[in-house]
Order: sequence, then structure tokens, then C-alpha cells
Amino acid sequence: MYKVLLVDDEPAIMEAERRTISRHSDSFTVCGEAFSVEQAIRLIEEQRPQVVLTDMKMPKQNGTELIRSIGRLEDQMIVSVAVSGYSDFAYVHDAFSYGAYDYLLKPVEPRKLTELLGRIRELLDHTSEKPVEKSGMHTGRMTEEETAEEIIRYISDHLREDNSIVRICTRFAINQPYLSRIFRKVKGCTYNDYLNGVRIRKAEELLLSDRNYLIGEIAEMSGFSDQFYFSRVFRNVTGTTPSEFRAGRKL
Repeated sequence: MYKVLLVDDEPAIMEAERRTISRHSDSFTVCGEAFSVEQAIRLIEEQRPQVVLTDMKMPKQNGTELIRSIGRLEDQMIVSVAVSGYSDFAYVHDAFSYGAYDYLLKPVEPRKLTELLGRIRELLDHTSEKPVEKSGMHTGRMTEEETAEEIIRYISDHLREDNSIVRICTRFAINQPYLSRIFRKVKGCTYNDYLNGVRIRKAEELLLSDRNYLIGEIAEMSGFSDQFYFSRVFRNVTGTTPSEFRAGRKL
């Protein structure tokens, strides 16, 4: 049974999440509820959950800061999920930069939470197998530069697949702080910033190569599972929406 920590300053939201997990998942149990980042950090140390669902906008410290703290843990693999309202969605981009696995919009739909937990269960089941080799090479025998380049090649060959921080750490048998360190050293940016850059460059190519591609199709081919998030990241990186980018360039 995997443990889930719920973090939100709205009791009604946490109650809905707890009820959904209790009724629709036999692989997860709620191990605690926190109303602030400070309380959440304390419960993480005490309960050692495998999953944290955190609201993005809370008093004092926000969910982004909690996800960043989780990403620095060296002895735990925790799957972070950002929970946000439409008006606070800007926080989600930062959450992904610090390692969030996915996000849910408020009010959280039971079906979407259940589906997300199913994917997380598969990931955690795979992680529990404790892989040693994933790319044909022992990462322990590779330099940081070689490990980063191996990951970069993998991303390039599997752009449409799940390349989240958690998935990559599992595949290459490394932890989150190590992944962050080698990308800052080799590429001068976070892993997620690098990944989004690769995805956006691919999207730009697709936007200019065939005007028959729908924006949703381009998002999927570029490795984004959500068209709304794709459009937001595209605008953050390029300064224009995908449609504006296509309209402003001649084929």
C-alpha cells in the first residue's frame, strides 16, 4: 500500500481527495493531511509518503516551494502532484520546473485523480524493482557528463514518452538531486527546462512543416500530454502562442 500526503489550506478540497482515494484506489492510503508547507515537510519526515498532492497557492509558502524541497531529498523518491485552480495555473509551470510529476485542476474530478493514481502506481511498482541498469551501462561507472549525455540521447529517441523527472530517475537508477546537479553542470539549466526546450524546438519544427497538424496533435508529438499546458509553456519560451508562431512564419 502506497502512502499519500494531502496538502491544502482548504479542508473541503482535502476531504474530496481523501474520499476519492479511499473509494476508488486499493493501492493508496492517505497517511496525513497538512494545511501548510511547514506542516507538510514535518509530515514527510514522519510518514515518508510515496506521493504528495499539494495545492499551489497557500498562505506564507506555496506548493512550488514544497515541491522544490521534495526534489532535494536524497533518501526518498516522492511523486509530487500539483493541484491548482485556473486562476493560479501560472504556479504549475514552476512546479514542473522543480519536478512535479503531473497536475490536477480544481475542483479535482474523481475520475482524473483515479486515472492519475493508476499511472503513479505503475511507476512506483516499477521503481520498487530497484533497477540497476536501464541503458546498457552502469551509471555508477559513468562520469556526470556521460550520464547527462546518455539521458539526452534517450530523450531525443523517446520524446513522445513519459520523460518526467521521476521516470528518468527510475530508468537510469539515479536520484532527483543528482539529476538536477548534472544538468545544471552540463547544460546550465534544470532538467525540466532542458526537456521543455527540446519539446518546444520540436513543436516549432512541426508547426512550420505542415499546417494541417492541429495544435493538439503537435502537443502530443512534442511530448506534451495536455494541450493547455503545451500552449502555456510554448508562450513562456517563445513569447507567442503556437498559432501566432505559425501565422508569423512563412512555409
